[in-house]
Amino acid sequence: MTDQRIIDAINSHGSDIKNISCILAGLLQQLRESQGAEGIEAARLFAVTVAQEMGQGGPTSPDIDHISRVFNQHK
Repeated sequence: MTDQRIIDAINSHGSDIKNISCILAGLLQQLRESQGAEGIEAARLFAVTVAQEMGQGGPTSPDIDHISRVFNQHK
């Protein structure tokens, strides 16, 4: 793979991550408005459970602390 193709792949994934972050922020805002901090906490607990079930230690693993921080920022 050429250096430019690697750069293009990384940039594409970066854009995907930003898109998902924006979508998540919108959904969390709506959840907060409709269910309050309790709804966000329930969603955080579910997300942490899903992350734990994915397992840790592979080449990519969910960062449970970061997941919790994202939810907690929207309470």
